[in-house]
Amino acid sequence: MLFIAENLKTLRKRKDLTQEEVAEMLNVSPQSVSKWERGDTLPDITLLPALANLYKLTVDELIGMDKINDRETRTAVFTTAHDHWRNGDITAAIEDYSEALKTYPNDEGIMSDLAMLLALHDDPANLSRAVSLCERVLSDNQGDKVHHTTRAALCFIYMKAGEKEKAIAVARRLPHVRESREIILEQVEKDLSVEEIDSYIRFIGIGGNDPVNAKVNAAQG
Repeated sequence: MLFIAENLKTLRKRKDLTQEEVAEMLNVSPQSVSKWERGDTLPDITLLPALANLYKLTVDELIGMDKINDRETRTAVFTTAHDHWRNGDITAAIEDYSEALKTYPNDEGIMSDLAMLLALHDDPANLSRAVSLCERVLSDNQGDKVHHTTRAALCFIYMKAGEKEKAIAVARRLPHVRESREIILEQVEKDLSVEEIDSYIRFIGIGGNDPVNAKVNAAQG
């Protein structure tokens, strides 16, 4: 998610330099400069100070840290991934978040959503990674919205992994909010099917039809 390619192209043109001239100044090939500006490759890390000095800015400005940390840029990550999720393209959503996590390695919202998506794949390795991501989010014991959502999701991820006792233990630590202790504890104490578990994970992650109410309505109908 670096913005260095577009920045290098814009900065070079602003200084009215050719790719060949930049290459000569940095003692690299014009092909290398061209690949940087197309985003095919990145400059060697040892060249970043020289590029920053050439264009009279900081390395942070060169790679676009202001854009990377911009709220709209982060929001766009969730918007794109949620669109893929709602459209049923779980693989694309996983790729969105996996790529974003390289840039935002400590973003708890990204880790939480990625864990839920991984849990929707019937693969022990993905389930294991999903648990690890949830536990990483919850490791600092804060009580904000992301932590409540992650804890709720972890209940069902543990259920899918066959760890029912762990699911119940986590459910007992839920607050009395949307991720309700009473509702989720009641569900994880049951023998849910994989389809039912997945429906709860989706509901926690992107909303939609409440699985509990859907069951009640189906029974009454």
